[in-house]
Amino acid sequence: MLVDAPGGDNLAAPTESVVRCRPLRNSTFWRQSLARGSNRVTVGHWARMDLASLASARMRSGVRAWEVDRLHIKEPDSGQALDLLEQIVYSAGSRGAERVFLRVPCGSQIVDVARRVGFFPYYEEIHLTGREWLPEADVSSDDPTDGFTVEEPSPPDQYGLFQLYCAATPQRVREGTGVTVDQWRDSQEPARSGRKETVLKHNGKIVGWRMREPFGKTAAGQIVGHPDHPGTAPYLVRDSCQTQNWLVPSYRPNIVELLDRQGLHETARYTMLIKTVAVPVRSREFSYVEA
Repeated sequence: MLVDAPGGDNLAAPTESVVRCRPLRNSTFWRQSLARGSNRVTVGHWARMDLASLASARMRSGVRAWEVDRLHIKEPDSGQALDLLEQIVYSAGSRGAERVFLRVPCGSQIVDVARRVGFFPYYEEIHLTGREWLPEADVSSDDPTDGFTVEEPSPPDQYGLFQLYCAATPQRVREGTGVTVDQWRDSQEPARSGRKETVLKHNGKIVGWRMREPFGKTAAGQIVGHPDHPGTAPYLVRDSCQTQNWLVPSYRPNIVELLDRQGLHETARYTMLIKTVAVPVRSREFSYVEA
């Protein structure tokens, strides 16, 4: 029997929704939320024949890390919201999750509820948007790639990218996103078709990384520059003139400033909540919704 998706907005803010700035179609919502497979779990609360609330989580890049990307609750500050989040964490934990991510708009009522479940707000993300800009005509007199090579990353570069992550990410944040190379790798958002990555190397060491990922007619980007090589971030930004959307962690204000100079502007802020999984008590009022 086909039923409508739960009423109200999606209280979670997955990257796709942030970049496209529009909700999923009802058919897409059900196809993704109820898909049979090992990379998604869904729980819901039924009121007779109606699905009153729903939470769904997908695996990120590995079984150790999951993200709640669908969260439909009619009363966010109710006990129902608390139980629903506990159940989705339990479900992800039963699939091997060590960490569960949840991105929500700053100021969302869900922050307080999630903290009661054990989520912690590790950092904020700034969403910057703008039109494509023209590359600078002449930067040869102050070329930050002097002594650097620009390459596409290869599988052996994974550990070098992890070292860059460690150098550019505060210890407190790494405690949430991952402290080992396996935890870090699994915590990355899954790659979409068409993703393009670039690394800058200095004497064989990775000191910069850029990613551009398509989302329909638009694209989103990310940049990481090594703090000991300050010229890498400006170069990567200048060479990213066709990327209109950026989600930048609050602990990288230099990237925000560089993008602001290119004419991009802040449109929203999000809180990234992360929970280290401890299996909660199962509630009889909730049931799996997956097919």
